[in-house]
Amino acid sequence: MSASLSATENLLLINGMMQRYAASGDAIEGLRWALPRVLHDLSAEAGSLFLVDDAGAALECIVCHGPVDITGLRLAPDCGLVGRVFTSGKAELVADVSRDGAHDRHADNRSGFSTVSTATAPVMLGPNRFGALQVINRLTDQTPGMFCSDDLSLLETLATTLALALANVGLTQKIVSDRLLARDIDQARQVQAALMPPPDPRGYVAGRVIPARQLSGDFFDHLQVGHRIAFCQGDVAGKGIAAALLMARALALFRQLARRALDCVSIVTAINDELNRDLHDAAQNLGFVSFVAGWFDPETGKVSIINCGHGPALLCQPGAVPLELPADTLPLGIVSLDKADLAAVYFDLGEGCLYLATDGITEARAKGRELGGAGFAALVQRLPCGGAPEKLRAIMGLFDCGRLTTHDDATLLVLSGGVAA
Repeated sequence: MSASLSATENLLLINGMMQRYAASGDAIEGLRWALPRVLHDLSAEAGSLFLVDDAGAALECIVCHGPVDITGLRLAPDCGLVGRVFTSGKAELVADVSRDGAHDRHADNRSGFSTVSTATAPVMLGPNRFGALQVINRLTDQTPGMFCSDDLSLLETLATTLALALANVGLTQKIVSDRLLARDIDQARQVQAALMPPPDPRGYVAGRVIPARQLSGDFFDHLQVGHRIAFCQGDVAGKGIAAALLMARALALFRQLARRALDCVSIVTAINDELNRDLHDAAQNLGFVSFVAGWFDPETGKVSIINCGHGPALLCQPGAVPLELPADTLPLGIVSLDKADLAAVYFDLGEGCLYLATDGITEARAKGRELGGAGFAALVQRLPCGGAPEKLRAIMGLFDCGRLTTHDDATLLVLSGGVAA
């Protein structure tokens, strides 16, 4: 028998394993198909494939073929002949196991199977070690005999082929997993976008989020409650799925509390209590939210607002210098807040506008220079006339066309007074 496999035979073994994996979704099915072919090529009485578990704590017999079924047998990574080969990464030929102290004779005693000789090769590809492939007792005229160096060379080739197939299976599983994750994230992005309300049709309020990644930690909301408009904007610490989930939680709490027509202070303290209950355990604080909440009465122009660790709100009145409304207290989800220590800010919006911007807006860059608070104030003073939707489009359009760029989520909420209903 040849001591090497042809390229065609290698590909046939790999393709056979992959086809069975594709049909069943189970990589082990491909291995069960491959092992008898390995034994046939080596004229071996029995054989087994041990794979290391995810933790690297044990080698487990995943597939075996022969008179005794040892599937499920677990060995320490450095135990026995299999463990020695796996640890060293070097194939071994043991012509007479009775002379090798590493051989586990108890296994033979329990099973009644007699191991005479073994050939063991590591299943590895480069630095990646998957396990070890072992064959037992070379049969000559049905009589157990000893393996030779040619047999070991052939086993090494087969083990390498199995390693390549396992690597391909692992890559396939990762690709499938990544595609499923990408699909889930895309669906989450669509759901997240749907949570943000469209502009008020009367032109009083409009907002938009431009996420830096697929999922954003920024959010805004506005809803009609009686004759008033409740509004908020928030920025969750962090990025990705965890931030998106916390965003959804804060948004749901705001809507629930606003529909009860609670005042600003009651809304933020209630959200803070819930976030503290959700986010804190004995060991760690899992997140916080900078947050602005307020009420706007279009009929009177009256606004009440409270800023919890968020960037300054910008109040622009006709003919006046823009006024920054800084944070009144800490972000939500850090410490308990006492209502007695909090007070909303009240003012008359009149014909002016109120701009709530996350730091992705104020830290945006134009021609390499950061916009900053002063630059943002100068920008809004140059905006054309119109309601909140028109002013929002004018600013966010600068991001769309590339005149402004940012590395962070960029969110803007605009309230406009003096708009004819």
